[in-house]
Amino acid sequence: MVEQRTLGAAEGTGPDDDPFLRAELMEGRAEGRAEGHEAGRLEAQSAAVMQVFKSRGLPVSAALLRRLAELKGVSTAALVQAALECRDHEHLLRLVSDRQ
Repeated sequence: MVEQRTLGAAEGTGPDDDPFLRAELMEGRAEGRAEGHEAGRLEAQSAAVMQVFKSRGLPVSAALLRRLAELKGVSTAALVQAALECRDHEHLLRLVSDRQ
């Protein structure tokens, strides 16, 4: 890789000059951003549900946090609404799955 950079520097070229490499780099960056956004969304959802549970005096378990991380395609609003209505974390998950 160092040799390629040295040769590229001597010629005044880089990875962005090659259409294939440029596309690969852009795709990798896009995938990384998407993964980062998803992780941030899941973290925000978990924090919102934990806050509602704590304000209602409901216990927050490690099992709940694992299950929240496994949910796909559930909006934060739907999770918060279910957290406001549920009796415990199992009931929360049933409410969410019934609404999908």
